[in-house]
Amino acid sequence: MNNMDEKKFKDELVLLLSYLITSARGCMDEPKSYGPFRLIDSASRLIALMRKYGISDEALDSIAKEIDQDKFSTMTDSKRFLRMLDDVVLKSLDVVNTVIS
Repeated sequence: MNNMDEKKFKDELVLLLSYLITSARGCMDEPKSYGPFRLIDSASRLIALMRKYGISDEALDSIAKEIDQDKFSTMTDSKRFLRMLDDVVLKSLDVVNTVIS
């Protein structure tokens, strides 16, 4: 990565960090369902950032696609949201096992 790419990458990481920190604060006063939404949205944002910088893969992109399709269901269909969470938890374990082994 050249210096310009490193700066852009750092800037985007700082923005994601800020989103996580402000989300934590928001969770103190917001409805309970906002917390899981903000966490799963952060995961999607992180995968998008990884994709942008060429460090994602097909499995992660598949997880992000599934998250993005169902993340708003937390407000309208909690069972659907929970099914999506359970599914991406299993998929993320596969990714972790692949990366670590």
